[in-house]
Amino acid sequence: MKHTLKYAFLTLFLGVSANSYLQNPAGSPMKYAETITSGELKKYLYDIAGTEFEGRETGKKGQKLAADYLANHFKKLGIPPSVNGGYFQTFPLIEEMPGGVSISLSGEKFEFLKDFYCWPSHNNIHLRTNQLTFIGFGIEDEAHHYNDYKNMDVKDQVVMMLQDEPMNNDGDSYITGKKELSSWTKSFKKKIELAEKKGASAVLLVIKNIGNDLKYYEHYLKKSRTFLENEERKYGFPVLYISEEMANKALSKHKKGLTIESWKEKMRNTGTPDGIVLKTGVELNIQKDIKKITGENVLGYIEGTDLKDELVVITAHYDHLGISDGEIYYGADDDGSGTVSLMEIAEAFMVAKKEGKGPRRSVLIMPVSGEEKGLLGSDYYTQNPVFPLKNTVVDLNIDMIGRLDENHTGDPDYVYIIGSDKLSGELFELSEEVNKKYINIKYDYTYNDDSDPNRFYYRSDHYNFAKNNIPVIFYFTGVHEDYHKPTDTVDKIDYQKTERIARLVFLTAWEIANRTKRLEVDRIPK
Repeated sequence: MKHTLKYAFLTLFLGVSANSYLQNPAGSPMKYAETITSGELKKYLYDIAGTEFEGRETGKKGQKLAADYLANHFKKLGIPPSVNGGYFQTFPLIEEMPGGVSISLSGEKFEFLKDFYCWPSHNNIHLRTNQLTFIGFGIEDEAHHYNDYKNMDVKDQVVMMLQDEPMNNDGDSYITGKKELSSWTKSFKKKIELAEKKGASAVLLVIKNIGNDLKYYEHYLKKSRTFLENEERKYGFPVLYISEEMANKALSKHKKGLTIESWKEKMRNTGTPDGIVLKTGVELNIQKDIKKITGENVLGYIEGTDLKDELVVITAHYDHLGISDGEIYYGADDDGSGTVSLMEIAEAFMVAKKEGKGPRRSVLIMPVSGEEKGLLGSDYYTQNPVFPLKNTVVDLNIDMIGRLDENHTGDPDYVYIIGSDKLSGELFELSEEVNKKYINIKYDYTYNDDSDPNRFYYRSDHYNFAKNNIPVIFYFTGVHEDYHKPTDTVDKIDYQKTERIARLVFLTAWEIANRTKRLEVDRIPK
């Protein structure tokens, strides 16, 4: 494997063998790792991802119940409270819910989530104008001598544009000169940014098959948008995605028989842009309901011995998506699997501590909330650390380790390792050696590639630690067909697999916590 080859030379220059990472005065950790069992993981997950916890949406009843459940678990283990006499780091949030969204053209009202949709990322908007500017495809491409904005002034106008690009009768693009579509069609963002730059007040983007979009996005369109209270919020330029039927009504009010298709037919024959100022009154209204809520990170702090001022952090997010349209999004894998792993890892460390084999460095077991809202809980912690970030040695983050993805059908013995080499070559080597000695599960580095389009390195809670130059490892088994659906349920979890990975994380944390030398940050973050 290329990562092993890439770092094999490290041991030659560190002056120690890789196995020296695995020699520490706390003794063999395997007896403690074996306290992490599939049976207990399953027992806890049936609670965490059960009906009572209502999908654990941050700020809602289910998340609060889950926070209490985790705090009580830490208390039963004998972990003392470490945050103002309790276990919670509470963080303030602003929740913006879709309030009223409406649009009418020449007095005719259209239905939200049927005729049109918009994302809840705009400030409150109320626009009224007596005309609508149809700008064709919304393209200005000097290199190909094509300009939908020629002789058109869109400043302070509501602009309607099509999602695709001009094609000739042979099916070739007037932009690329071939059947391959240009960047103008591959990304709507380019068109929208151009309209904003030209001073338009809003865009109505015509979607050919809007029903497909609504089927895919409806759950997210109905959900709230949540921020840390003091976070500066950036509101997007107002864009409404409308149906062709809605666009045709606007065109026909200007000229009987004028439709998107008849306009395109003319374009196919001439290739000449032909914008129209439609005498169609537009009234656009987007309102939001705003309220304050809170989330909680749950802190289980296990104090170390001679190196107790240094800290090993282990995280997983215990929040999920809550309830939508009466359906509970259980989040058994995402991230119930990581949450119950933390519960078992905490127990393993406490069993060792009670036997006089406690960690040299302190260990913080921290289930966080707000991940599904934008990594908010871990963001708040790293901005307001309970324990100094300068003393934080590593974050080991677990997010979805209970299922198989399509790349490993029939091959459950794997885990994706992400981030271990980004900041510390030593951490990469230690991680490899721990696995080889104790677990020997297949390490898959596919998503560790900087060019991977999924960008998973940036999409879970470890990243807020990495941003602060703290080495991280993200343990993950991939996305599956139940990801972010109500069908992510406890009966589909591979508990033996989860047990192996949870033990691996514990053993890795054990080695980091007990080795004499602190992990070196020897790489430049990207």
